[in-house]
Amino acid sequence: MKKLIIVMMSLAMVIGISGIAMANGKGLGISAAGSPHNFVDEITNGAAPVVGSEDWNNRKEICRVCHVPHDHGRAYKRWTNGLLWNHAVDDTTTFVMYDHAWSNTLTGIQSAQPDGTAKLCLACHDGVIAVDSFDKKSGPGNGTGTKTIDGTNWSLGYKVPGYIDGDSSNLRGTHPLSIAFPAGEDGDGKNFNLTTTATWANGETVASTLDNGKVQCSTCHDVHDAPGAAMPGTHLLRQYNATAAMGNADSGASKLCLTCHIR
Repeated sequence: MKKLIIVMMSLAMVIGISGIAMANGKGLGISAAGSPHNFVDEITNGAAPVVGSEDWNNRKEICRVCHVPHDHGRAYKRWTNGLLWNHAVDDTTTFVMYDHAWSNTLTGIQSAQPDGTAKLCLACHDGVIAVDSFDKKSGPGNGTGTKTIDGTNWSLGYKVPGYIDGDSSNLRGTHPLSIAFPAGEDGDGKNFNLTTTATWANGETVASTLDNGKVQCSTCHDVHDAPGAAMPGTHLLRQYNATAAMGNADSGASKLCLTCHIR
């Protein structure tokens, strides 16, 4: 009887903790119908979500498009290690990155090319690798899918901002990524808030969303959430960036930017 009580209490604690995590929206909304990264709900997230076939994901597994529990030894690059990555990665494109000549306000160390988790986002969102290039197509040279973000399979709005204007592979039209948080400026009270105390809307700290100390796509975007679990009406942002007058909950103008930056 005593063992049963202990087991029941443990189960209750697990359920309670899970409930708190879901309430905070910490990456648990991907299974919701309409989530942009849910590829089993038969909703094609084009210019507007519509019912559409997702037969290309024939196993009907949400996670498998990006991850697999047994990676076939395909985690051949640093950015896939530890993630059991199952999707093809663009290993050929040379991107134009921010540098100090382009921006004299750049103080963090900028990687020469996208690295870390940014490579994983770009695998689909640069429009080069097809979304359905996964499973055993994830190794070098195996981007053999056909459904790219080309305006037909998915809206061009899902490409990296700036690409729509023809700036293919030029990442200077978006916030710097694969860039180290400036040494000595974290929480300096002048340029940046302290990353270990600055929080996103769901309570996570900015520091917890850096990738080895670098700002990546996933620092601002919660890729594992549904729009309703992240900031409704946004591209999976971790924080609103506008006031209620612009149709969003009033979290303060430019709140997304001011979570990190002091201006």
